Amino acid sequence: MTRRRLNAGDEFAALLRSVRRSSWRWECQGEYAVDLPEVERWRAGLPAEETDDDRAWLAHLRRLRDDGIPFRRVRMFAEPLNDYLAWMRQAIGPNVAAGEDVRWLPESAAYGLPDYDFYLLDDERVAIFQFTDAKELTGVVVDDDLAVLALHRAWRDTAWPLAIPHAEYVTMAL
Repeated sequence: MTRRRLNAGDEFAALLRSVRRSSWRWECQGEYAVDLPEVERWRAGLPAEETDDDRAWLAHLRRLRDDGIPFRRVRMFAEPLNDYLAWMRQAIGPNVAAGEDVRWLPESAAYGLPDYDFYLLDDERVAIFQFTDAKELTGVVVDDDLAVLALHRAWRDTAWPLAIPHAEYVTMAL
């Protein structure tokens, strides 16, 4: 078993770039501090500002798609949507266009699923996100313990078939 803590910057980015077969993400926070300036722009009716980080992320998603490596995400949402999730509902479009398979799961259907975010990487490692109370990412714990992997795979296998594909979700009235 290997369990190690990575910083939320370069070390974690390198881990994501190391994926060779698949990435799957469970995302359940009500909001993320890194996105709040963009949410404020959206509230004010201003267009999105694409940053270097955004461009790099979209390039990463396109590389995965072009290499045949699936990147899937289930985004849990509260009902009714808060402003962050309403923004995310429309802001995730470029990710989908770049090859990310995004699905949405109502909180009411997420019984028994974890209250923390994680990635399953190549089905061999779990990367668990650590946040402050202000929703700022502080680090990532990577674990390849077989029991930890089995639990996170089971959560993935529960969430994925219940979640609503993005193309269907964005047409739903909420």
